[in-house]
Amino acid sequence: MQFFAYGFGKIEPLIFNNQSDFFKKINKWGFKTNPHNFLAKNITEIENQYNKIEKIRSNLDYDIDGLVIKVDDLLLQLRLGNTSNSPRWATAYKFSSVKATTRINDIVIQVGRTGALTPVAKVEPVTVGGVVVSNATLHNEEEIIRKDIRVGDYVTIQRAGDVIPQVVSVDLKKRENILKKFVFPTKCPCGFETIKEINIHTKKADVVRRCPDRGYQCQYIAKEKLKHFVSKEAFNIDGLGKKVIDQFWELELIKTPSDIFNLDYTKIVSLEGWGELSVSNLKTAIKKSSNILLEKFIYSLGIRHIGQENAKLLGNFFTNINKFTEFFNSSKRKDLLKNIAELDGIGSAQLKFLEEFFSNKVNNEIISSLIKNLKIKNSKVLNRNGKLSGKTIMFTGGFEKISRSEAKSLVEENGGKVLGTLSKKLNILVTGNNKPTKSKIERAKEMGIKIFSESAWYKLLNI
Repeated sequence: MQFFAYGFGKIEPLIFNNQSDFFKKINKWGFKTNPHNFLAKNITEIENQYNKIEKIRSNLDYDIDGLVIKVDDLLLQLRLGNTSNSPRWATAYKFSSVKATTRINDIVIQVGRTGALTPVAKVEPVTVGGVVVSNATLHNEEEIIRKDIRVGDYVTIQRAGDVIPQVVSVDLKKRENILKKFVFPTKCPCGFETIKEINIHTKKADVVRRCPDRGYQCQYIAKEKLKHFVSKEAFNIDGLGKKVIDQFWELELIKTPSDIFNLDYTKIVSLEGWGELSVSNLKTAIKKSSNILLEKFIYSLGIRHIGQENAKLLGNFFTNINKFTEFFNSSKRKDLLKNIAELDGIGSAQLKFLEEFFSNKVNNEIISSLIKNLKIKNSKVLNRNGKLSGKTIMFTGGFEKISRSEAKSLVEENGGKVLGTLSKKLNILVTGNNKPTKSKIERAKEMGIKIFSESAWYKLLNI
């Protein structure tokens, strides 16, 4: 096995100032780094390097689908931090995709975890960029209409980002006269009438047609929710992947999340591909996963627009599972949503789908049944002895010395909470030097809220 070293985990103390220093050092230690690594000084040099590598791409001894552009300064990397999925100090710059021609044999509809109906073209197998492709996404109903894609058409396909196969265009010259326009179904395969939601902000109908999320009544949504539930970022159950969920669903061993923790292992051991050892490993993995943090539990429920970062915010807000279950009570839910609306990072979309999810009795029954099988650990307790312990903070305007994400982290490290809206619960409004909102400052003065300038904020936290 050979590999290119390109990064590191944790180094204490940090002995490098930048990424390029790190490469020089590990080369001396005997690690192999990519000979095409390049320290660019500006956008023009990045473009030149991109064009150069794209030209020699096919002659390399390994497959690549683009470049990664990183901030060289390691302290800046730390300051920029990460989202739940990727670093803010790096971005991918993909090459144009390799294309191929094939024929559509059929168009099928797949239903996702959020109820989205996605059309997928079943095509005659063709090799694209070294991979045999037999399925290609058609995105949505409007995309099919716009490109006038029909079953039997000859089409050009590509792997978007060299990963997801998609239909680019139709070869109309090869179209047979008998081919009919594809009529997108108005019903989900489960039988429910589909809808096109009205966007909260634009007030326009969404391009995606969806099956309304009626709890676990749509079997297609339910199955996809289970796949999300066992995923790495949620319960992370080894040996219970997507294919196993499909298998256990067909055998009616798993229909709801709580079924996972009440499996009949005597039935599984006799199945093809399973044995006593694999069943024992699965049992151990499920038992281990039943001990879970509140924020991971919230994320695992698959509520629309509640990703890992939002789940973390909600976990810190509720702190324990008993407080979280107050969502099941319709009278308490209204007040909870009002308080959650004040959190920085929670918007109207999150509030809408939280309300919809917990207004569904089936959802509440399924979650209540699930909780009985789990040991849900409290979210990380805020620093009670911090300088901002028990205080709520709100920011307006940009900062000169630190980023907004750094400012939020500092508040949490010092025991405070960050709010996104002005209210009587707000203790301090911090105004950055870069374009603070005047109306917020005036309103804060009227409400008697303490206002800190950027320099006063740094002084308070000794930074």
